Amino acid sequence: MLWIARPLFGGLSIGSMVKCADNCGVVKARISAIGRQKKSCGGIGQRCRANIRDKNEAYWGPRKIKGLIVRRRASTMRRDGSTIKFDDNAILIIKKNKCLGTKVKGPVAYEMRHSCKSLARWIF
Repeated sequence: MLWIARPLFGGLSIGSMVKCADNCGVVKARISAIGRQKKSCGGIGQRCRANIRDKNEAYWGPRKIKGLIVRRRASTMRRDGSTIKFDDNAILIIKKNKCLGTKVKGPVAYEMRHSCKSLARWIF
């Protein structure tokens, strides 16, 4: 299988606190599951489930949300051999396979375009 990016070390795990990278009203969330497994490490482009810890008055949805990891502090190795790491951990909130917010705050890794093609037009 052709890989776009792979984690060098363990990244986001269950219980990690992440910021929200869009303007939907959620400020912070805690990851409860990554992918389809309950015990795994999350990399850029993986889907996750999270519980909302801090929000604004603008958010009106449920406490348990689905998200997509867009940034992480741990290093990620690209296919050409270079590594990338960000200053914070962040997710995008997804509802019905679309982003809940309208704007994305901060940088988004290029690997997101390949890992989730159905969401790429809303992110980029």
